Amino acid sequence: MRAIIGARLLGSAAAQPKDKPFEIFDSRLPGFVLRIQPSGVRTFYAQLGRGRRLVSGKVGHLTADQARHRCELALGNVAHGREPTMGLDGATKAITLRQFLEIEYMPWAKANRPRSASASIDRLERCFIKWYDYPLTTISTG
Repeated sequence: MRAIIGARLLGSAAAQPKDKPFEIFDSRLPGFVLRIQPSGVRTFYAQLGRGRRLVSGKVGHLTADQARHRCELALGNVAHGREPTMGLDGATKAITLRQFLEIEYMPWAKANRPRSASASIDRLERCFIKWYDYPLTTISTG
């Protein structure tokens, strides 16, 4: 079904739960989706591509306008080759590989792999030092 996802639709009978889950696609913003579960849970999604979705939030936690804005940001990020969540929830700058290793990986490795942590960190530095200052969102296998 296609309709303008907004307060009027959310209050109408068209957006009430049925026997099976169903989706309503926004007629204003392609990629903005409302999914309604038989349990009554209604969730906003950003359709980023075939089989790729990002949950924007649930009805009641976000208004339709807030969810549409989040969807616009996510779709814009994808169109510009950035991580879809970049800029959402106040995150404006992607962290670099160096920052990730220092802030996240090293403390985890030292706590969970105490015997092999230093060897792993040395190996990462030896193999990936040229990528240390690149944002994680720009590093890929392809």
